Parts: sequence; C-alpha cells; structure tokens
Amino acid sequence: MNTNRSAQVFKSRTPAGGLSSRALLVVALFALACGEALAQEAAAQKQQTDGPPSAPPPMRYIPDDVRRRLEAERDPKARTRLSLELAEERLSRVAEQANADRFEAATGELGVYEAVVDDAIRFLKTSSPGRTNNKMRDLLKRVEMTLREHVPRLETIRRMLPSQHAVYLKDAIEFVREERDAALNSFYDDTVIPEPRQQKDKPPAAERAKGDTPAAPEVEKKPEQH
Repeated sequence: MNTNRSAQVFKSRTPAGGLSSRALLVVALFALACGEALAQEAAAQKQQTDGPPSAPPPMRYIPDDVRRRLEAERDPKARTRLSLELAEERLSRVAEQANADRFEAATGELGVYEAVVDDAIRFLKTSSPGRTNNKMRDLLKRVEMTLREHVPRLETIRRMLPSQHAVYLKDAIEFVREERDAALNSFYDDTVIPEPRQQKDKPPAAERAKGDTPAAPEVEKKPEQH
C-alpha cells in the first residue's frame, strides 16, 4: 500500500521536479501584471517630464460679421459702446465654453475677445491724433474701467481650464493689463501742464536777497509828532 501511494504522488508531479501547469499559469499572469504596471508607471513618469500635450494657441481675429458691425459705427462714442458690448459677449462665451469642458472652443472665443479689445483701443487712438479732448478722455476712461473688471473674470476662467489651455488665459490677462496701460497713457499724455519758464527760472525773494544784488533797504519810518 505504501508503495502504490508513493507512486501516485510521484505521477502527480511534473517531470524533473518541475511546477504544475496551474502554477506556471499563475506565475505567467503575475509577470504580465507586473509588466503592465511598470509600463504604466513609465508612461506616467514620461508625461510628468514632458508635461501635458500643448493645445493650439488662440487665433486673434475679428469675424467678418463683427467687423461689419464695427465699421458701420464711425462715431467714437457709439463705436466704443459697441466694442465693449462685443467684448463682454465674447468673454461670456469663453466662460460658457469652459464650463462645458470645451476648452479649445473657449480659447477660440478668447482670441476674438482680444481682437475686439485691441481694435477698440486702436480706433480711439486714431480718432483723436494729437491733443486728447475731454470727450475722448471719457471714452478712454470707460474702456479702462471695463477692462479692469475683466481681469478677475479671466482669472476665474483660468482656474477652470487644464494647464495646457490655462496658459493662454494667463497671456490674455497680461494682454488686458497692457491695453489698460495704453488707455491710461492716452488719457494722461497731455494733462500735465509744464510750469512757465519765467516763473520757474525766477529765484525766490530770499535767494535774491542773498545774491549779488543788494536787498532793497527798509523804508525809514518818520518819527511820531507830538
């Protein structure tokens, strides 16, 4: 009995003391799982090194229908009002597209927004060459105040976008700040009135008394008569 039982145990083993087919299958599956895990880890490390794939930059342009509406307004006040309305509309579209996770569409609307803002500043500059009058200053101030309000809205949208798209919102914020500076520079370019040269060159009375010219003698008082 002992001899037969030993023979049965011996037959259940693989030749030359090897592992059973089930054990080999387990080892193969374990090796495959380890290989996939290593491949995923290598891909993750490569993505961290290379960064996320870059998104196409927004193209700054004014659509034909928007261009026709702007060119139809030649009065600076009406043109500025329309430009700011169009900029507000495009900025709202940027936020809507970002909320819907349509990031490339959002940056596309951003390009139109930037083009409209740039056109508004350029039109005001060319409309009043030379000295800026009070009417033009009011329009420039209105543009500057509107762009100031746009900066925090752009910051909010930037936080909603992936890094490869958010970089263009960061560029847009810098662009808006530069346009604000351009509006302010046009506003203040001729408001500082230089001091008249004659009054500027004329020394104070105390300095004149210390110079070569003698100070005027005091008027001699007459004695009081009793």
